[in-house]
Amino acid sequence: MAKKKSLLTILSIGAASLMLLASLTACGGSGGASSSSGGSDSGSGDSTIEDGKASAQKNISAYEKGKSAAMFSFADTAYKKAQDAGGRVSKDSSEEDVEKAAKDLGLERLTVTDESGEIVVSYPKGDEGKHIKEISELAIFNKVVKGISDKYMKDPEYNAEEKTYSVLAGVRKGDEGGVVVVGYNDAGYAAVIGGDIAEKCGDNTVVLTEDRVIGSTLKGIEIGSTLEEIGVKKDDLTKDSFTLKAGDKSYTAAAVTKGDLTVIAAVPA
Repeated sequence: MAKKKSLLTILSIGAASLMLLASLTACGGSGGASSSSGGSDSGSGDSTIEDGKASAQKNISAYEKGKSAAMFSFADTAYKKAQDAGGRVSKDSSEEDVEKAAKDLGLERLTVTDESGEIVVSYPKGDEGKHIKEISELAIFNKVVKGISDKYMKDPEYNAEEKTYSVLAGVRKGDEGGVVVVGYNDAGYAAVIGGDIAEKCGDNTVVLTEDRVIGSTLKGIEIGSTLEEIGVKKDDLTKDSFTLKAGDKSYTAAAVTKGDLTVIAAVPA
């Protein structure tokens, strides 16, 4: 997925309560689920494009209020996992101890280097003795080894098969230097970027950022698809309505855009 500068890595605000996200209310259109704050589903099946647009506007606004707290919390969780891992393993740890630490923390990957960047702990095994710069997906974490940054997180990448996001985050390993990098899967990143607005708005909703789908409840449109691939032109997004085809069905659709997010609401044509 093409990316701009990572939102997670430019955060400069303090932690705020993640409970802000819980205040998101469900859309009132067809298929909308009740929200944790007591919103109700109309269940009428009679939603219109105007209903969908109003619902999209409501949910985007609620997301905007809580996104900074969500971003901070997600990154903080990742960095704490790396810190915990660094406190539990070292170059002297047995293979069994490394595996136990990884499983206890729910990790798919655990890498620890010394102060020069040489990998001294690897889970799964195989990278020991290599320099972190030799591992393409880990090379960026050499900035932590060199002291350019105390911590770093890559933009999580969507895993379509598991419907989760792959997280890679690293922190400096104590006073001795080096870096601890953890990798794990987390579906919660959808809430951080606004992809879960599709579920909150119910059926036949598509959420995009940077012209790429990040959330969809419209059958036939998958996460990761581009605006071009789903047959929508940028000009369509500013129209009162337009025709959208997904699978073998046609829909009447309209879009709401705020900042980097676009929500397309659709009803069967």
